[in-house]
Amino acid sequence: MILVSVGTHYLPFDRLLDWINVLLSQKIIKEKIVVQSGSSKAKVYKAKQEAYFDFNEFIGLVKKARIIIAQAGPATIYQSVFYGGKKPVVVPKLKKYKEHVSNHQLYFAKKLARENKILLAENIDELADRIKNYKAGNLMRSFSNVKTLSQKLSKFLEDS
Repeated sequence: MILVSVGTHYLPFDRLLDWINVLLSQKIIKEKIVVQSGSSKAKVYKAKQEAYFDFNEFIGLVKKARIIIAQAGPATIYQSVFYGGKKPVVVPKLKKYKEHVSNHQLYFAKKLARENKILLAENIDELADRIKNYKAGNLMRSFSNVKTLSQKLSKFLEDS
């Protein structure tokens, strides 16, 4: 299953959902899709789609997902790593498309991508490539205990 999350910001992120529809129609995405669509108006066909999920339900989806595709919000990235143990595929919201108030998500995502902490996709071709070549390594699940995990996550966030 692929989980797509546009976050909870008041501005829509239809561009990402439109890309998901294209990749579904091209059969690049062949598995079940679950979408947290926030204020977006676009509908992803053949997907379970909710504007917002209860926190526990969302975390359950994060844990089950093979791939998490998300906007570049720090909370979603953190949840992907902490709860899902996965490196998310991140598509930043951009000001020029009226998806956010500034391009801070782009700058943040580029920094994390340079540090190999996320997989950045700035266009639909890059998103297709990230999905086709996704390796489901356990980014954080290999840590032996919660204390070690907490220390690693704190360092991850401090270095970001």
